[in-house]
Amino acid sequence: MSIWTKIHGVIAVSVPGRTQHECDYILRSILDHLPVVEGSEGDMEFFINLNKPNVSCSHDEYGFMTNNLTTRYGRKGRRFGWLSYGDTYTITISSSLRDMNLSETLKQFNKWICRLAKRLMVCDVIIRLQDDYSGSYIIDNASRYFCMYEWPSWCKESGGKPAWWEHLMWDNYGDWSMPLQHVVKYYNCDEADGVWEKELRR
Repeated sequence: MSIWTKIHGVIAVSVPGRTQHECDYILRSILDHLPVVEGSEGDMEFFINLNKPNVSCSHDEYGFMTNNLTTRYGRKGRRFGWLSYGDTYTITISSSLRDMNLSETLKQFNKWICRLAKRLMVCDVIIRLQDDYSGSYIIDNASRYFCMYEWPSWCKESGGKPAWWEHLMWDNYGDWSMPLQHVVKYYNCDEADGVWEKELRR
């Protein structure tokens, strides 16, 4: 008779990003690179739910007021438009893992959630793991994971070291809110042109 270990619960995370698309991309890239929690008939599965938009800005991700921003009536408009998006997601886990006991699964799941907590801010968590013989184990203390978060390089808590996900965002060039490539292409900036030429020679 097979042993089955079940994992059920939710994790709320805060994801860095300047738009909804960027938040989605960063979250999915992080999840794609987490360790496997395995079972003989399929690994742990999770589902992503975006929470209600909680970030608003009167400028777009490049720092401009444009007519691509949306009003509260759902229309595009320069004067009353806002860039609105959600940076908080709920990860729902619901899995039955065959031929895995509680202790093995707990070890793999701890590795998975600790790696997640280093890359994303864990705001809340309630997870129950159980098998047919050992009983169950509940994880419900978000503070232990919150303190694992590796802050990005622009925060003093990081000591200037980049977070794992920073390569997924473009670097703002100087005082501009846009990448170097856009400054070179669309603006007459000799300094940016010089930096770009050096990049091409590398």
